[in-house]
Amino acid sequence: MKRLTKNKKGQLFIIEAFIAVSVMIIMVTALYEVQLATQPSTEPNFQEDIYNTLKLLDKNGILDEYIVTVETGSAVEITNIKNTIKQAIYGVLPDNGEFQLYCENMESIDVVINSWINQALILPKETIGIDYLITEVNGEFESYIYHFQVWLKGV
Repeated sequence: MKRLTKNKKGQLFIIEAFIAVSVMIIMVTALYEVQLATQPSTEPNFQEDIYNTLKLLDKNGILDEYIVTVETGSAVEITNIKNTIKQAIYGVLPDNGEFQLYCENMESIDVVINSWINQALILPKETIGIDYLITEVNGEFESYIYHFQVWLKGV
């Protein structure tokens, strides 16, 4: 009789161990699926990248030069400074990134003529808007605001 009880205890232990391992496998699988479902989507932060690029362009005097050139420069000079700004902005955007830019004089509340970059592009419904304020141009108090619209093509 003792032998029969010992055999049943062994069988019960094996069954309990099998159930415990099965439950652990199910819990680990469920936890892994929950982690996959709750991971945040990674979206690039265009605002911060473009803002940092604008700060760098401002620090290097490119934005001041842009305003002066647009208001008083020749067509070739305007094209050259626009290309410099385009290269800087496209440098921080992914390959499918696009932007549109224009400058506004805050004193007269007018858009600066010839300040548009990529004016011909059609804006999609969802864009990221960035405004960058400049209060000094070549050492004189003049306030201008750069208006950016940034988006991804095909998204």
